[in-house]
Amino acid sequence: MASLARGRQPNETGEEGGDVRRRRSAPWIGVVGLLVSFALVAAACGSDDDGDEGSSGEDSSATTSGEGEDTGVPTRDDREGNDQAVDGGKLVYGIEQDSANPWAHYATSCATSCREIFRAISDPLFVPTQAEGGDAEAQPFLLESAEPSADYTSWTFTARPGITFHDGTPFDGEAIRYNLDVCRFSTLTGPALAHIASITASGQTATITLKMPDVALPFLMRDEVCGLMFSPTWMRTLESNPLRELDPTRVGPPTGDQAAPVGLGAFEFQSYTPGNGNSFVAVRNEEYWRADEGLPHLDEIEFVVAVDIQSRSNGLRSGQFNVIHTANSDESKALEEDGDFFLLRANAFGETSHTMLNVAQGTNPAYAALSGKDGTMDPTGANADSPLLNVHCRRALAHARDGERLVEEREAGLTEVANGPFPPGSLGYTEDTGYPEYDPALAEEEMTTCLEELGTDHIEFTFDTTNDPFNVETNQLVIAMWKELFGDRVRTEVSPVEAGQYIGLALVGDYEAFAWRNFGAVDPNELFYWWTSATASPIGTQALNFNRFTDPEIDEALMAMRTSPDVEDRKAAAQAINTRFGEQVYNLWGWWTLWTVAAGPAVRNLTDLPLPEGADGGGPVVPITAGKHHLAQVWCEGGNCSS
Repeated sequence: MASLARGRQPNETGEEGGDVRRRRSAPWIGVVGLLVSFALVAAACGSDDDGDEGSSGEDSSATTSGEGEDTGVPTRDDREGNDQAVDGGKLVYGIEQDSANPWAHYATSCATSCREIFRAISDPLFVPTQAEGGDAEAQPFLLESAEPSADYTSWTFTARPGITFHDGTPFDGEAIRYNLDVCRFSTLTGPALAHIASITASGQTATITLKMPDVALPFLMRDEVCGLMFSPTWMRTLESNPLRELDPTRVGPPTGDQAAPVGLGAFEFQSYTPGNGNSFVAVRNEEYWRADEGLPHLDEIEFVVAVDIQSRSNGLRSGQFNVIHTANSDESKALEEDGDFFLLRANAFGETSHTMLNVAQGTNPAYAALSGKDGTMDPTGANADSPLLNVHCRRALAHARDGERLVEEREAGLTEVANGPFPPGSLGYTEDTGYPEYDPALAEEEMTTCLEELGTDHIEFTFDTTNDPFNVETNQLVIAMWKELFGDRVRTEVSPVEAGQYIGLALVGDYEAFAWRNFGAVDPNELFYWWTSATASPIGTQALNFNRFTDPEIDEALMAMRTSPDVEDRKAAAQAINTRFGEQVYNLWGWWTLWTVAAGPAVRNLTDLPLPEGADGGGPVVPITAGKHHLAQVWCEGGNCSS
């Protein structure tokens, strides 16, 4: 298999602004609970983020470096003695949020916390690996091999023999087909896999036929949502299964429990109670396919939701939690200064924190052609008066944000100000994207043009964020910067939204400015569905292109990035996207997110998942991607995670 692209990506925090122009009462909001399933799911399913290799050889593969910032804290757990594992113990993991519509990968609103849980209870078709100084590769994990056709219009996956799901269902070609079919026919995850024409299965093999070449398909099926495999027997019983309408012969009576997932991973589902302060519990899978290799080591993992970062870090300090994760660099610095915990930090292949802007307007022929529906992007006029449709208004707001001040005051100076969705080391990174840098004089010029073109003396818009107090304060600082420069010419306020409902607002376009983090990816092909016009649905309809921009230049570059086997062509296409974002300012870039995993001293080997026997390597498994790491290899000293 050829090595593939490396990269990184944005992140997803949120805020709201202003009681001035709320439109929260839209009649379609009631269906958000059914639609929210995928927002961040795409990252693996060929989704929110999501490569390749193949018979045509190394020369045809794309590469990215995935280099991260050096903050003085390691990115990989390489402590001496990590190879002297002891079995036993219960690990309690403090996570940042619960998930809506749990726990079917095609239907769950799956942010970082959800994906950490998925990695515990199931395994992926591929994992990203990277040798020191080398390129990231999509390494077969559940697969023995993955071979493309000469023109990359089809791929043949061969499953490892002898693997079963927790309910005894065999993992074979048909299981691969079933998982990918429910994902590609899901209303939410389907857009990420819309270029799949058909899938056939025979014995241990599944053959995926595409509508266009995809040189990096395996990256879409790595250790993220739809790359993780779940039992077809279980999914046949779920009422939400999209095959229930498309092909009733492939489902059974809807008697199953979607909140009781059946995977094939190192840990098996035991219980789940939704809500902040509650938990998801998984226990050792005694029949794990890697048991002969001594995995897993832990007896049990409990994931406890602690939305507020202060309560999460205090839980670590008090011993309530053995491990936590956070994208809050300020709190990461405080934990480092405590000196009582083992910390890992990583931003390679990570996300970008930014303010997302809703630019839905006009018509979208691509959506109309694919859906057979009207392509009017703002059918009720909800966004018609938004000043954020004007590029000069967007540039004014960008020029007025002091990124260095934000990083110093809210990120403890640990992160780097972002100029686009591709961080240093990724395929699309370029030092000069043309994005408006902090410049009060240019901000004034752009605001003057903005107001003149709109024929008004001020602009008003809403500004949403999650209800995490730290996020609220961060975005209040952003608004304060605008007020300092523009005074009453910018009218907005932060509107906090409950974290579990937040993604749903982005999906249906019920926002104007929206604090966010997203775009984590090892290969830029994983970002295709976030930016293509084909996934820019009208306001009121779920979309993966959350900004709802329809940009022919970005569409052209996305196609080149997906279909060209030439590394330099893919790099040029990714950089063209980066530059286009800089010109059009669809997002107000913040910083490249730095994730921290913090653990008590008894918790060992947080990152070094060994490859299965027979895997050809390409380097070790990437330790942390956008805040997520594997858990089968984790162990605790003396079998006690709290010691």
